[in-house]
Parts: sequence; C-alpha cells; structure tokens
Amino acid sequence: MDKKHILVVDDEQNMQNTLEFILEAANYKVTKAGNGRKALQKILQAKNCGSPVDLIITDIMMPDMSGLELIDELNRQNINLPILVITGYGNNKLRDKLLSRGCNEYLDKPIDDEKLLKKINILLERKK
Repeated sequence: MDKKHILVVDDEQNMQNTLEFILEAANYKVTKAGNGRKALQKILQAKNCGSPVDLIITDIMMPDMSGLELIDELNRQNINLPILVITGYGNNKLRDKLLSRGCNEYLDKPIDDEKLLKKINILLERKK
C-alpha cells in the first residue's frame, strides 16, 4: 500500500522538522512548504507527478500567504483536501472562522504527538 502524502505548511523550520519526524515515524510521506503560496505550488506539482497530497497540515500566521488565505485559495480552485490547522494563536473565534471556511480539524501548539496522529487518521478515514 502506498504511503499517504501529507503536506506540512509552516514558516518555522523547527516546526516543519518536528512534524516531519513525527509523520515519517508513523509511515507517512512528507512534503514541506514555508507558506501558503509555496504550498499551492507543491500541491499542483505532487498531483502532476502522480503522488497527490492526501492531507494538509498548516499554520495560520505565515508571511506571503497565511494559512487562512491558503484555505480560501484551495476553495477557490476547488481543491478539496482534508486540512488540519496547528497554531499558537488559537481561540474560539479563530477556530470557528477556520471551521466555517473549510478547515476540518484544529490543534493548538505545542502539539501532542498522539493527538496529532489520531486527528490525521480520522481525517484520512473520512476522505476514503
């Protein structure tokens, strides 16, 4: 069975590396992007290369294109992928805004490995 492909979008290199370590240890293929604009490019490249992205994990606060702008652009382009937002700026108002715009799940930083993997499994099961 092919590994599920997860795109990690975060402007913090340490967070990208931490998520990559956790996800690769759980047998996922990982691609990283530093902002929403680069993430869009990587989503299209992966699709064209025959290894489409199965799930996106994104931060919200990033330069050039934020996680919220990424979600909006995915909706505009009719790219329907499960989205898990991980942010250090969480509150109920933000969570409600994210969920209303197409985010599927939400986690506050710092992340708990088990919670993260559980949410990913739930999202990938829903996608089937």
